[in-house]
Amino acid sequence: MKRDLSIEFMDNNTITIRYGMSNSVSRSFDENLTVGSLLRDTSILGALSAPEGCVAVSNGQTLCNDAYVADYSSITLERQASSKA
Repeated sequence: MKRDLSIEFMDNNTITIRYGMSNSVSRSFDENLTVGSLLRDTSILGALSAPEGCVAVSNGQTLCNDAYVADYSSITLERQASSKA
């Protein structure tokens, strides 16, 4: 029974990653995947046509690199603002 519950959890744990107005990827991710790992995943960035160096945002809040992706249902990647010293 426990095994069936974990399979059901994975099926219901679809997360949508967005970049720009029309680029999105929806899929299940490992529950231990961090935001930092997601931001370094070149296959995800390539599928979204997103550049390296993006930040992850959910509900208007910038996410920490050590936050778990599975804690969110939708994450938007945004270009990181360049700082001018």
